[in-house]
Amino acid sequence: MKITIDRSGDGVHTTIEREPMPPERFEVVCKLVGLAIGGAVLLGAVHMVGIWAIAWAVGALVATGLYSNHG
Repeated sequence: MKITIDRSGDGVHTTIEREPMPPERFEVVCKLVGLAIGGAVLLGAVHMVGIWAIAWAVGALVATGLYSNHG
């Protein structure tokens, strides 16, 4: 990152030049942010309905998925 401050006369002018983030680093940052948002949503759901309600809902979803493929 390069920051240039030019004080000529009464005004102050700043210029900021920066390199874009490498694609690999951007992907990792996006995955970390996605995991953080997913974790916050999960914690909010657990706080609202309780862990057992979520466990039973996941169990019911898995059972429905297993038995609907054999129909």
